[in-house]
Amino acid sequence: MFSVIVPVYKVEQYLHRCVDSILAQTYRDFEVLLVDDGSPDGCPEICDAYARMDSRVKVIHKPNGGLISARNAGILAAKGDYICYVDGDDWVKENMLQFIHDRLAESPVPLDMVLFAADNVYEDHLEETINETPEGYYDRERLEKEIFPVLLVDTRNGIRAGSAVQAHTWDKACRRELQVRYLTRDERIRVFTDVPMTYECLVNSNHVYICNEHLYMYNKMNEGSIRALSKENLLTKSFHYLTVYLQEHLRGFSPSLDRQLNIFPAMLIIRTCKWCLQRNSSIRDAAKQLKEGLRESGMLSLVSVRGLPRSAQIVISLLKMHLVTAAVMVCAARFRMKESRSGQTGVR
Repeated sequence: MFSVIVPVYKVEQYLHRCVDSILAQTYRDFEVLLVDDGSPDGCPEICDAYARMDSRVKVIHKPNGGLISARNAGILAAKGDYICYVDGDDWVKENMLQFIHDRLAESPVPLDMVLFAADNVYEDHLEETINETPEGYYDRERLEKEIFPVLLVDTRNGIRAGSAVQAHTWDKACRRELQVRYLTRDERIRVFTDVPMTYECLVNSNHVYICNEHLYMYNKMNEGSIRALSKENLLTKSFHYLTVYLQEHLRGFSPSLDRQLNIFPAMLIIRTCKWCLQRNSSIRDAAKQLKEGLRESGMLSLVSVRGLPRSAQIVISLLKMHLVTAAVMVCAARFRMKESRSGQTGVR
């Protein structure tokens, strides 16, 4: 019924807890694919030990290629009707697969995806994540009406990442055939690695179930993980690969999604501007760092000023005229205004 894919890289400290939580599932019809992505620690030996201990565990050893490469190797080897993911430093509740199975069995139509929720685990407390989208079954008409218009970017109050469905792979079960068809072909993407496949599968789905059942435990304490070390706040060539991939694979599904595909790189640029402001002591230094990122990534070439929200138009227009410091000053003023409204400390 299920294939559970675990990308494994430098998670020796956490891997036993992760795999044990999967093997302890109350629902028993599943396989576990441990994808050793060239991990340099003791993870390969741990994976092999689990395979000897339990016949449901399969191990794939491969050279290091990143998260997308590891997931792809697992997808192509999977045999289950549905695929779930667990990162090697996280773990899951023992009823996760049973809950998903029951939702699939209760559905009046075959489901393409089941979306659930997670707990963020810190040293001294938990924080629940909650889907902003109402719980329930979504057919194609409802997906196009309620989900797709705010999938990549939500512009209803400024510009922020899409609020309808989070892009994570680990809080979803997805039909294997869908993932095989739409697995991410560009393994050079090393930031927001969940976004391409998750959203491409979603826009090609006809029936989805969304709920707020907390089934996944997301480890926020592993500062050495791939996630924690990824340069998601710096503009690199990987951002360019990601944006181009999305524009090539998601364009044409709906006018609202096409508009989001233009706003998406603008949002990433403005997000990076904020990050630079937060980590530099002056606007001049922030502008220098942003300029370097823009040069390396080539992101400005992927954005058209036309169709952007007014605030983004100003910033992107200034950047296209090579007035980086002025653009950063505009961003800083807007960030201060927003933080003042919310009572937070202003940006330097």
